[in-house]
Amino acid sequence: MSPSLPSKLESFFETMRRGEEFAQHGFDLLSKRNEPEQYFDALKQYGFFDPSENQGPVPSSNPDFVHIPVWPVLNYLRAVGARAAVLDSDDLSGKVLDIIRSVTLFKDVSTGEPRDNYRTYFTFAELFGVLPVRCITVADVSLIPIWLNSKYDRGLVPHALSKGLLKRLFDDGSVQSIKKACVVIEACLEMEHSPKRRKRSDDDLATVVDDHWLKEMLQAHAGELGRKSGRDAAAIFENGLRIVFSKERRSYGSALWRPAIETNPQNRDFYGPENRFVEGLRDVLDGWLEAAPVDAIAYVETALKDESEIIRRIALHTVTEHFAVLKPAFEAFIKPQLFQSGHRHELYRLLSLRFVELSEDGKAKVIDAIRKLPMPSKGEDRERRLKFTQREWLSAIKDQPEVAAWFAELAAAPELGPVTDHPDFLSYHESRWGPGAAPYETDSLVAFAEDGSLIERLNSFQPGNLWRGPTFGGLVAALEDAVANNPDAFLPLLSDFRAAKVPFQHALIQGYKKLFDPSNNAKPEFDWNSAWPKLMRFFAEMVADESFWGKVKQEETAEHIPTRAWMRSLIASFLENATRDDETAYPAELLPQGWGIITTMLSRAESGELSLSDPMTRALNTEKGHVVGAMYNHALRACRVADKTIQSHGAVWKSLQDVFDAELTKCRDGNFEFTTLSASYIGNLHYLSSDWLKANVALIFPAKYPNNFKVAIGGLAYAGPNRPIYQLLAGHSVFAEALATKLEDKNGRERVIEWVGLAYLWGDEQLESPIIQTIFIAGVEDVETLAELFWQVRRDELTDVQIDRVLSFWERCLTWAKERAILSEHFMARLSRLSPYIEKLDDRTKTLLMAVVPYVHTDYGTDQMIEELARLVDTDPAGVASLLERMLESSAPDFDLDDKLKKLIERLAALGLRAEAIRCTEKVRRTLPGMLDLYKKLVRIN
Repeated sequence: MSPSLPSKLESFFETMRRGEEFAQHGFDLLSKRNEPEQYFDALKQYGFFDPSENQGPVPSSNPDFVHIPVWPVLNYLRAVGARAAVLDSDDLSGKVLDIIRSVTLFKDVSTGEPRDNYRTYFTFAELFGVLPVRCITVADVSLIPIWLNSKYDRGLVPHALSKGLLKRLFDDGSVQSIKKACVVIEACLEMEHSPKRRKRSDDDLATVVDDHWLKEMLQAHAGELGRKSGRDAAAIFENGLRIVFSKERRSYGSALWRPAIETNPQNRDFYGPENRFVEGLRDVLDGWLEAAPVDAIAYVETALKDESEIIRRIALHTVTEHFAVLKPAFEAFIKPQLFQSGHRHELYRLLSLRFVELSEDGKAKVIDAIRKLPMPSKGEDRERRLKFTQREWLSAIKDQPEVAAWFAELAAAPELGPVTDHPDFLSYHESRWGPGAAPYETDSLVAFAEDGSLIERLNSFQPGNLWRGPTFGGLVAALEDAVANNPDAFLPLLSDFRAAKVPFQHALIQGYKKLFDPSNNAKPEFDWNSAWPKLMRFFAEMVADESFWGKVKQEETAEHIPTRAWMRSLIASFLENATRDDETAYPAELLPQGWGIITTMLSRAESGELSLSDPMTRALNTEKGHVVGAMYNHALRACRVADKTIQSHGAVWKSLQDVFDAELTKCRDGNFEFTTLSASYIGNLHYLSSDWLKANVALIFPAKYPNNFKVAIGGLAYAGPNRPIYQLLAGHSVFAEALATKLEDKNGRERVIEWVGLAYLWGDEQLESPIIQTIFIAGVEDVETLAELFWQVRRDELTDVQIDRVLSFWERCLTWAKERAILSEHFMARLSRLSPYIEKLDDRTKTLLMAVVPYVHTDYGTDQMIEELARLVDTDPAGVASLLERMLESSAPDFDLDDKLKKLIERLAALGLRAEAIRCTEKVRRTLPGMLDLYKKLVRIN
């Protein structure tokens, strides 16, 4: 190594060689110097810039991922590159470029390929955007394809090139700079077979640069490239178009892949190469025509006759956009052969926008060409098809006096059918969501309601066959909105709606329900007290009608519009909502009428299919389930009214009990909605009649009928736990039976375990209780559920006794895990989440934490545990230090949110535990920013 370095500098470099973190620290220090370039030669002499130092992908602990290292010299090279720019130094720029060249061209011995490090190549691309452009040679920019071929990132490099190098090359504008710009853009346009789309087609191509970044680059620079490079720029995109739209790839019409040359919603952005090469040539021609119109016009004239359809289309588009200079070229080209289907959009658009600017001769040539379109050579109705095609073309200029009469004649010909909505496209894609258009606006529906013609107009509506025409669903939706916005207008028509079709009846009631349901939306003023008697009468008449209960026919569901089944569920849901809250409930004097409607519906409502995996969702969404929900809410409302008026609801319950008894007797391998919802309403049943509930627990949770028992447990999962209900159900072995039953509903089992866990906190169960032993015997998943419950209630106001119970559970878990001799890291991590229950470190609590801290990282609990240790540090600093060391030995974190770990280590040092703090820091100094500096600081303290 010659010449020799100063001893002080050599010692500094030797320190940098001790490890990656030392190298990074050293380069950071050098980068901050006012003249970082002073050390460049010495660093090179010492081998820091050797290409082998730039590492490729490093295998990760996860075999599906790799780690891309950051070469420590990169920030330093940025600093030196910035200095080269400030000094405008060819010599210093050359030194940086030599490093870029040698590293890029370096081949890995094991693979024979360049090392794939996109972080390094991104820095090189940034340097190209800083260094004087005269120093960057064409050979240098020819290295860019290597940077672009990373397996791990295809966006950073082109983004940097676009914002930096390309902008500066165009700003410079010299012949050499524009040549370099062409090389850069051509490299970014290089195509390869797309691995993402290969399953669809073996010939699918993608550009080497991610399409998003390529689009950004071309939008920024293609026009300027055309202005500065003209024919050479056009050739780049033309050559690409001939590959992308070759007969082998796109043999059946370019418009299928790029419907419009201009920016248009019909274009599909996921066709990357098709779009980028079209837009590139289009924008290049725009720039070229501005800068050198004579040469560009000659190019367009040739392009209009090109054998490639897509290039001809781009030429036609260019004529439209630059008509003043290209009109002569276009008029010379007008002939029947121009009016072919592949040119449809661009030629149609040209005629629509520019026909009036044509010369009289040019206009005549257009009309004559359309008249002389050749007769189709194959198929039937050839004359009709010819006239149809002529009319399509004429529609572009139908308002011009030269063709108005001819177009009117063809438009009136019945055999041709109506003029198409989008004659400028061979195919047009539209999407629609929602129910579709309505034949009447909401204001019109209100007017019809007021003049008495509404029902007749609704029933007589027939949807047409037009895809965009008014639909039955659209009319239903419009009526629903009209009712919600103008409820008073429709209230007098309630009895008339008995004659309306079911979907319109549903829209009427849904409109009122939307008006009734609580929401943040502003609602019109409405007198519910006068409306409820009318609505109740309507409901009663509907449910008493035998036809209301008929089976839904297949044709009634064809358009997904409301059916009688929907209507039945809606009435039940409306009554349920209208009794849930006393503030918005219907008047108490209507309760008997409401109960009559509900009991009628209970006797007729259809049950849904049994669902053991999610019984509650099934119960809430069936016709019978809606009625049962209305039944319970009505009973609760009636009893609340009685309590308020006569301070007792026993008599009211007695009047309702027979209906509940009748439903309960059906819960024998059936009536699953009633079983499910009764279990979910168990706390409410305790209020309605605790005696009835006690007498019927076994029937609500019938072990003799397994399916009913399972759905009851599914319903119980949604009941609010309380101690009296637990004691009642436990006394009837409901929880023990549930744990012994194989439940398809996982949620049900978890909630049962949570009930047991709460009973343990209440003191109704002990760790030795059979039911808790059953949970431990069942396995780690059930025990984890208990631990999760205790974690969830940690912020509740627990007594000291209850907190001690949680810690005892923790101790029991550790003993149990040791006895099983099968360690679950996830389970131990879940136990660590109970650490908020520890108020101070002592022998007991330190043992608990010591057992779990090595596993916190497996459940993303490292940050939480650091918080807990920081909370406990003053109670036992040495104990916290030992726990922290144990945790970091197991897994060093790769982030430190809000410097919590750093602050904890500093706190330990401040409390006199410097050796322990140093050991902790040493474990993370390689992975966490700032920890190396802390380590040095702690080591320097005497």
